[in-house]
Amino acid sequence: MDEASAPLSARLVIAAWTVPALLSTFETVMFSRLGGRPIELWRAFLSEAPGWYAWAAFTPVIARLATRVPLAFRWRVITLHVACYILVALSASAVWATVGLVLRPTAAGLVASLRNWFVSGLPFTVLVYAAVVGIVYSLNDRARLRLRERDAARLAQQLSEAQLAALRMQLRPHFLFNSLNAIMALVRDGDNARAVSALGLIGEMLRSTLSASSHEVPLAEEVAFTRQYLEMEQLRFGERLRVRFDIPPPLLDSAVPLFVLQPFVENAIKHGILDRRRGGTIEIAASAIDGSLRLSVCDDGVGLAPGWTERESGVGLANARAHLAHLYGGAADLRVGAGASGSGVDVNITLPLRHATTLDGSRIEQTASWT
Repeated sequence: MDEASAPLSARLVIAAWTVPALLSTFETVMFSRLGGRPIELWRAFLSEAPGWYAWAAFTPVIARLATRVPLAFRWRVITLHVACYILVALSASAVWATVGLVLRPTAAGLVASLRNWFVSGLPFTVLVYAAVVGIVYSLNDRARLRLRERDAARLAQQLSEAQLAALRMQLRPHFLFNSLNAIMALVRDGDNARAVSALGLIGEMLRSTLSASSHEVPLAEEVAFTRQYLEMEQLRFGERLRVRFDIPPPLLDSAVPLFVLQPFVENAIKHGILDRRRGGTIEIAASAIDGSLRLSVCDDGVGLAPGWTERESGVGLANARAHLAHLYGGAADLRVGAGASGSGVDVNITLPLRHATTLDGSRIEQTASWT
């Protein structure tokens, strides 16, 4: 049985019907005193309460009918509810009539007493039945709404996961193709030893990316992956490619998106250093600023073309922004601009700072030196 049609709590039903039972008891006591024939409180309660508890016994029946029959002004729906009301009202009236004959005997027989109880209570019990049906419909609608909200939240999460996975799948082939091109250049230059070393590095990097099961990794892992990529590129560029890391050890266990650094390092090499005879320097740094993690990838290459806009940067920068937006919403920021020294390009990424443990809750060993 789903949440929308879950049975009502027996204690809640009994507690709810105790309220009209007590009100009827006090009413009977008051009218008896006004009529000059006072009645004890316990006797009044025993004469009034059983009929209301008969309503309590039939409440699950009313609830089941209201759950299975949609609310609509149709003859079938109206007929079913009228039949249910008559069954419940007659049963409760029979209980009242029987108890009344036992506690307050009269000359009227059981049939006459039953008729009197049913007819005299008709207007009020119709309202009572309608109130029960209305409450059940309202509870069912709220339960269905919660189910829809929960399903919508689950679908939104699944969509977000699918979009993030798609972004990762766009990054992986791009990285792979560029790495293979670098190896092909080594082979073309006849440097087979370095080509073999590069193949070993690319194998390790692919193993790391394929085994990643989370959209976030510790900064130590992302830096290690980027370092492997740069080692492979250094096989190709030699001393023309100079690299500096400035990663404070306390920040190594910060949670960062997978592939947050490598695409920008790749762009720095391809657009800033590749065509320069003297090569260039890439600096990768991290710092904690006002409760946020600041990551930067800076190069001293040729810099941005005059009038450069993000529209000219291809899908890489757009994917990076989309990746950050999916993971952190407005809490993340990505800025690309001219280098602070007047040359090259500075990429600054701001993320929420979460560190001290890995994503699975275990401590990261901070023994590496990133310089």
